[in-house]
Amino acid sequence: MIVMPSNHTSWRTHYLQGKYGGLGLLLPPNRVAGPWPHLPYAMDNGAFASWTNGEEWDEHSFEKGLAWAETQHLQPRWVVVPDVVTNADATIEMWHSWAPTLRERGFTVALAVQDGMENSDAARLDPDVIFVGGSKPWKMKTLSRWCDSFPRVHVGRINGLTGLMACHKAGAESVDGTGFFRGGGKRLDCLIEYIK
Repeated sequence: MIVMPSNHTSWRTHYLQGKYGGLGLLLPPNRVAGPWPHLPYAMDNGAFASWTNGEEWDEHSFEKGLAWAETQHLQPRWVVVPDVVTNADATIEMWHSWAPTLRERGFTVALAVQDGMENSDAARLDPDVIFVGGSKPWKMKTLSRWCDSFPRVHVGRINGLTGLMACHKAGAESVDGTGFFRGGGKRLDCLIEYIK
């Protein structure tokens, strides 16, 4: 399973990737960097960060990030189609607006599933990747069913060893988290313990 630190492209990420492997990057649309051949990456849409900060989603930044990705020799593993955090119906509407265009542009697309979504809802949309978002309790409760039903599953906001092990056991392809390089050495030790 690939662990993708979010918003963290410092020397520590490169060092740990060189020493142990198992890392990638989830790049936000407004802070793109690289790409580096030794670090696979995916592109976020910025919806969760906007929601967390009480801001309107920045479509312009997302478009700029996509334009950047289109010019790179290494393409992202996938792009998270714009979603509406905690709102399954609005996320499905966004999917219908964005996914066809992103596919036409050559991107592999990820559906950010939200609380209340069922496997059948996602299957009808035919995503390339399932990005398990939503609230933490719902995410962990439904994790296994997503991994059992879809070949490629990414899990958002995993920042500790317990979550890493649960995602690994369920069969997730990748996870992301912003916390491994924050809050002192304990979280970083969890990441190192998992990837070594």
